[in-house]
Amino acid sequence: MTLDELLLEWSYRSERGYPSLDNPSDVLILKNLLEKLNLPSNKIINDLEEATLSPAQLLKRNNIEVFLSKIENNEEFILKDGGTAIIDPDASADAINILKSRNVEGQRIRFTDTNGNILSLGKFEKTTEFGGAEKVSTNIESLKVRTDVKESLVILMCNVGKGKLKPFDPDSFNDNMNIIESSSNKFNDIENKVQEYIEILFNLMENYQEFSTKSKRKAEAIFNNPYSIAEEILKSYSNPRFNRGDIFNKIRSECSNITVLEKDKWNPGDIYLVNFEPKLPKETDSIAPWNDLFVNNWGDTDKPLVSISLKEQRYQPGRAKSYLVKFGEKVEYDLSKEELEWDEEKYKIEITKLREIVSKLIEEGGTGAPNEVIKQGDGWDGKFPEGRPKLQGTYGAYKLLEFILKHPDASVAGLFAYGQSISGTPSANPTFFKLVGTDKGTGLKVPIEESRYPGGSNTDLNEDSAVTIIDTIKSANITIKGKLDIIKDGEIERTEEVSKTFRGDFGKPIGIV
Repeated sequence: MTLDELLLEWSYRSERGYPSLDNPSDVLILKNLLEKLNLPSNKIINDLEEATLSPAQLLKRNNIEVFLSKIENNEEFILKDGGTAIIDPDASADAINILKSRNVEGQRIRFTDTNGNILSLGKFEKTTEFGGAEKVSTNIESLKVRTDVKESLVILMCNVGKGKLKPFDPDSFNDNMNIIESSSNKFNDIENKVQEYIEILFNLMENYQEFSTKSKRKAEAIFNNPYSIAEEILKSYSNPRFNRGDIFNKIRSECSNITVLEKDKWNPGDIYLVNFEPKLPKETDSIAPWNDLFVNNWGDTDKPLVSISLKEQRYQPGRAKSYLVKFGEKVEYDLSKEELEWDEEKYKIEITKLREIVSKLIEEGGTGAPNEVIKQGDGWDGKFPEGRPKLQGTYGAYKLLEFILKHPDASVAGLFAYGQSISGTPSANPTFFKLVGTDKGTGLKVPIEESRYPGGSNTDLNEDSAVTIIDTIKSANITIKGKLDIIKDGEIERTEEVSKTFRGDFGKPIGIV
């Protein structure tokens, strides 16, 4: 019996059609199944209970508040399989309401992450913040470092100081780790719970010389990325201090309430560099004095805080789809149960219809701007991808695109801006800087002068550039590419290339990455 077969059998025999470790009857069923397979039932059940979040454990301490806070702040959850997930609050509204009601016992709680994956509560790791023991995977090649750890490693590298470390490679790795370990101030401004995780990560790296070549490269990338960002910070701020604690959370909460925007949409900064102690405004009806807490130019020290975003594109993919939520119900752009069951011929018929509709919408200016639109790829020639899964993905991608093009308030420009973490509400955001490191530790992927998003900025499609919509039969994706102007006080600060891809996995909602 495979693991999937075991879980299916356990579900089939459970009282409610889905098993729970909080239900003694379900636990007894699992125990009997394991014993029939001559497996150590007590050890397996104890390990499951220790590592898995459950409704009963959510009721302990303030776990529900922690869970809801992580969703609100778009923070990653650690999954039992070693992966991570960011919960889509709109798609998970029912589960969130259950948590808020505190009536979680016996409930079937299902969350949807920003990639459209459905997650039961039992798929979440019971990490230290929920009362579990801290864990770090010992499989380096599949190791996924938490977002808060990545951010804290940037702070740690700054604490160690400029010029003391080198890019992490086979020649310098152990020397760098020794320098870090011997630094007395390495954990300044880093929360205790993250310090514990980093210490475990450091212990794991003691075996670096025994790693395979692939594992060594993964280990080097884990440290090189924050190292390259820290080195850039230290060029302009020689003795930086940071805050990701009380001040950080207080400002984010107050400003989210004032602007009625998500915290990351008001200010995408993940860490605040502190030039001097800020005096927080008392005003709660104007965002202006709060935005004035942040410097407007890299290297400035005339304001108390520097807002630094460390989010790379691959860490914020699925959230772009939440741009659509304010324009309609999910049933209008997600695949229905009936659509998910269509055969290949039906998908081809409906894709053909949507291609014609989308082409007409493009001709009528549906992109939200008068830009030239270039249709690229063999899909526009009437061809189709092979196989039902890819046909389903292509149909779903076109359904999303049609929704955006036909809605009077949605636009390609708005989708691009939302994906770049720019609110689209003039004067709502403070100045922030998006720093993206490299896995080789050699500078930033985007030069510092191009990483600035000015306070009160807005965006629009660059009117001199074409929008390209790509449909190729090799994939189940539709990709839109263009150029976005970053605008401040009516003037274009700079123009950057952007793209969004509509894609899906068979049987799952179509995502935008």
